[in-house]
Amino acid sequence: MIMNCVPDCYRKSTLILGCGNVLFGDDGFGSAVIDYLEKHYHIPDDVALLNVGTGAREILFTITLAERKPKKIIIVDTLDCGREPGKVFTLPLDNLPENKFADFSLHQLPTSNLLKELRDLCHVEVILLAAQPRYIPEAVRPGLSKKLQAAVPKAAKYIVKTCF
Repeated sequence: MIMNCVPDCYRKSTLILGCGNVLFGDDGFGSAVIDYLEKHYHIPDDVALLNVGTGAREILFTITLAERKPKKIIIVDTLDCGREPGKVFTLPLDNLPENKFADFSLHQLPTSNLLKELRDLCHVEVILLAAQPRYIPEAVRPGLSKKLQAAVPKAAKYIVKTCF
């Protein structure tokens, strides 16, 4: 039974997933936001912060199959939508760029089909909170650009206003 395999943190009313790979420049934005929230805010008991790196798909799949689901999931990641680098924005699932519609690579964004299933079939509110990356290198190069470093507190403030 899936319910026995679901960690308690997945059952909180709000789940915030910081996605991305900290070894690839601005792709580490989601992780940086989770770290910032943990260091600068008191996290309510009904909110779980998870730095999932590139492992969001397995978590989302588990939640989809679980009996008890969070009411809200916020995905924090970088997403190249041609905006000004460092711009923090929300993006409706239906407005994901075409090249990300069936993306199973978590280097960019969790699987959009799974997110839509959570929203449409499981009645979970799903929010994509993204930042426009300045640069995501092809080789290992840790560290956010200055524009993305400045965007971290902005994203954290949005999450606090939305969830706390």
